[in-house]
Amino acid sequence: MNKQISARNILTKRNLAIGAILSSSLISLPVMAVQLGNGQTAFNYPPHLVRATTSYKSPHMSATYYFTLAIPQNAGEPLGAVTISQRQNSDTISFDPSRSRAFLGDRFARGSEIPLASIGGEQPNKPGEATIAFDPPVPPGNTVTVALRAKRNPNGGIYLFGVTAFPAGEKSSGQFLGYGRLHFGSR
Repeated sequence: MNKQISARNILTKRNLAIGAILSSSLISLPVMAVQLGNGQTAFNYPPHLVRATTSYKSPHMSATYYFTLAIPQNAGEPLGAVTISQRQNSDTISFDPSRSRAFLGDRFARGSEIPLASIGGEQPNKPGEATIAFDPPVPPGNTVTVALRAKRNPNGGIYLFGVTAFPAGEKSSGQFLGYGRLHFGSR
């Protein structure tokens, strides 16, 4: 009976040692992006919208709208682009893509500016929408703020802006992050 207990103890200790080795090696493996059946790439864990703010809340003033995103360390892919799209409201806000920019950190603790590959927006079929592509893409573990310049604020009220994040790559699947809410004063 002692031989059985001794053999069981050896097996248990060996299994625990193998489990410890496997679990520690799994922890150090890099997080890979999700590859969808149609060949698109998606985030393992998408960025999240931290906040949306504006430089001015008064109606009819030119303002900058700030959208801050946090990219989790385990996102699996860098952030390649962001689309910001105004939800339908009484006024459609026109953006000035040439005056928009992005930087690491948030509006109040700005880090280095991020070069942009392109800024698309104000297409006739999609007013109130802009897409910002980063060059290079923003790696996981960072916070990034997109500063989107509006030509003028609306008359007043609450406006919602849908934020969709895209991982780097040509065949990337966008992830809707939610709505940024901006409140503009009335006259």
